[in-house]
Amino acid sequence: MKRKLAIGIVVIAVAAFVGGTGILAFAELGTQDDPLITLSYLTEVFKKQVMDDTKKAEQELAQKLESRISELEAELETRPSAPTPIPGGTDVFSVVTLNNGQSLTCSVGTEIMLRIGTATGFGSAPALVDYTDGATLSSGTALVTNHMYLVTIEGNGARATAGTVRILVRGNYKIT
Repeated sequence: MKRKLAIGIVVIAVAAFVGGTGILAFAELGTQDDPLITLSYLTEVFKKQVMDDTKKAEQELAQKLESRISELEAELETRPSAPTPIPGGTDVFSVVTLNNGQSLTCSVGTEIMLRIGTATGFGSAPALVDYTDGATLSSGTALVTNHMYLVTIEGNGARATAGTVRILVRGNYKIT
């Protein structure tokens, strides 16, 4: 009986050994084609390779960006520059405030727009040209709020008929 027990134990041990080796053989851990990776490989080889690849990609991208920036700068240098508007100059609108009875006397080509209050046109006929309606305005006729007017005769303009009048003006003018 002791002998049968010993043989049974040996058979079970051999079967376990053969089964374990078979499992390891089929799992193929650490073969020539797919080796196990060690920590030293990761830190000494793989990390260095990743860092080198990253630096190379970064340098290529930086060169592309620098090249594009140079192209855009060259393009900007060849473009004609737009004139810079001068505050209060003829390229921008100015807000002019008039009191009742004051006049805005303008040069030819000056544009005006009544924003607040009431005013009338004055000067030689036609006093003003109404861009908005495509009509002319006679001297003494009221300006319409938010209509754009053009002065076509030197010295024509608008006269305030209310306490406070605000007019947008683009061009040369004087207040009298």
